[in-house]
Amino acid sequence: MTGTLAQIIALVSYGNAYLEKGEIGESFSDTNSTFTFCNKVDFRTFTKGFLSKTPKEEVVADNPEEWFAYMKQSGCRKLALYYQSSEDQGLAKDHQLAGFIGGGGTWYIEAVYDKYSNYWASRWEVTRKGAEDNRIWSVSYGMVSGKQATHDLLIDREITKEKLGETLEDIAAFAKSRELGNWAAIFERATAALDSPVPGESYYHKDLFPEGHYDLLSQQLLSGAGSAWVFGGMGSWNDLGFDNDEDNHRYNALSGKLYSMINMSIVAGVNSRQ
Repeated sequence: MTGTLAQIIALVSYGNAYLEKGEIGESFSDTNSTFTFCNKVDFRTFTKGFLSKTPKEEVVADNPEEWFAYMKQSGCRKLALYYQSSEDQGLAKDHQLAGFIGGGGTWYIEAVYDKYSNYWASRWEVTRKGAEDNRIWSVSYGMVSGKQATHDLLIDREITKEKLGETLEDIAAFAKSRELGNWAAIFERATAALDSPVPGESYYHKDLFPEGHYDLLSQQLLSGAGSAWVFGGMGSWNDLGFDNDEDNHRYNALSGKLYSMINMSIVAGVNSRQ
């Protein structure tokens, strides 16, 4: 999956651990893999001035740990993932743009309160191009929508796991039939992760969840979905093309279905932990 999505997942999972216990142990943002390439991660609210059309930004937390404390003090009950697909997909589908910053639909952190939810979205900017430590990104999370209806999506995990597995089998079979063995192997490994007793063993981000806070089924869903993420730019699954319309239609249909099932699996796994 993209680094932007991985970081949002980590913020939700560790944020919920903080909301439950009031602490998360060692410095989260200094050690978690999703912050490896970030030199700064802050959190902001927006207010409209009386005469100005441009909203004023106010930094309410200089780092994730401060934000967790800010959320707890404000009465936030829990954090959840919320995904919204792009309204206009006429020129390109979400799965075709998913590997690019700002593409593939929008992921929000939903902060759930007693009677409403606030929605936070990220903004990534390269502010230290060529930095020796590779920390080139500055990230700001802004509360882009406040006191709105609560979604707190809870999706049946068993059904979602079954559907993701079926989709992976279909797309792996298509890849094999078109002699795309390397891609078929990726989809097969993702399928194996769905039933693995140690699903995150071979996954890059091994610290998306706090230890002990998510059961095996949620971990399997996230690992399977993350391992199946093949959507990017040049050289990715999105970069393929075929000589006939039938193959291209099947390829695009399967790709769109896989992208949808990956997103659903991530939401199901992160929001519905047991």
